[in-house]
Amino acid sequence: MNEKSPFINILPPQAATNSGQVDGLFWFLNFITLLFTLLVVAAIVTFAVKYRRGAHADRSNAPLENLPLEIAWTAIPLLLCFVIFGWGAVIFFRNANVPKGAMNIYVVGKQWMWKVQQPSGRWEQNEIHVPVGVPVQLTMTSEDVLHDFFIPAFRLKADVIPGRYTSYWFEATKPGKYHLYCAEYCGTFHSKMGGTVIVQEKADYERWLKSGNVQKSRAVAGEKLFRQYGCSGCHGLNSSVKAPLLEGIYGRGRALEDGSFVIGDDRYLRDSIYLPQKEVRAGFKPIMPTFKGRMSEADVLQIIDYIKSTGGAGGNSISSSDSNKGNANPYGTGAVGNDDISTRSGIAKPQGATR
Repeated sequence: MNEKSPFINILPPQAATNSGQVDGLFWFLNFITLLFTLLVVAAIVTFAVKYRRGAHADRSNAPLENLPLEIAWTAIPLLLCFVIFGWGAVIFFRNANVPKGAMNIYVVGKQWMWKVQQPSGRWEQNEIHVPVGVPVQLTMTSEDVLHDFFIPAFRLKADVIPGRYTSYWFEATKPGKYHLYCAEYCGTFHSKMGGTVIVQEKADYERWLKSGNVQKSRAVAGEKLFRQYGCSGCHGLNSSVKAPLLEGIYGRGRALEDGSFVIGDDRYLRDSIYLPQKEVRAGFKPIMPTFKGRMSEADVLQIIDYIKSTGGAGGNSISSSDSNKGNANPYGTGAVGNDDISTRSGIAKPQGATR
């Protein structure tokens, strides 16, 4: 944890695969800023001395224009801006595209704590245990106000927004303990909203998962909540209420009453629970009640995991008796929740969508 940046030891340790890229851009920006600051200061001092009152400098026939100079001071900053933009875009898209098979950890921010759920279903508070060398996807949301999830050693900083899922990923490279902060003022005890990321060797992480109370997997816990909140009474096979079946819905296109299509992703499922009148499925009446204020964000995340486990274009089919069977990731996550980017952007027609 004490290993510092190779440039100057004023930065936190580099403990994730993308830390070096972020630091490289950071120092490049500082170098450019310092370089142009020195050039401007040097020009100011030179002209102030050369053309001071009483100096014998020739002030006759002052040039009114200098085309090469004007092109230079326009083109050089423009090219530098393109370099900075391109460099930053590469880092941004790399962080935004979650690798297939990344283990998915849920993070819920609330005043003033971080509530974290592992793929196995185990809950943590203000701590996140992760294995070294494994891509980890964070699916984050807030129960109340805007928070900001910040791990300096991983160069990871993302807004955690009420009513929206934010997704980022990282791959830790060094075992150790690293600070976690909320970097957005969120109320009276904002300064106390911190925590620790504990990076362990894979064997140590697996032992930690098995220690303490045995937890139900998120999908199994979600199935229990699905029945507890009465969702199965309307969306079950033998229901007397005409409501859409949710089996296999995840990642597939759904036609709406207004004629548009939507992908059955995390956002759609969450909004269907909290804002059921927002996107009504074609052929069904808007009769579902809202669960806003009745169901916590943590419960919603588990129910979404259960719906994912029933199959679909973006999720693995997981039986309730063994929710981890058949997943690509050894920690029972699989490639869940990563819809194809072309489908999300509208470039490709969603799977299962018909007109």
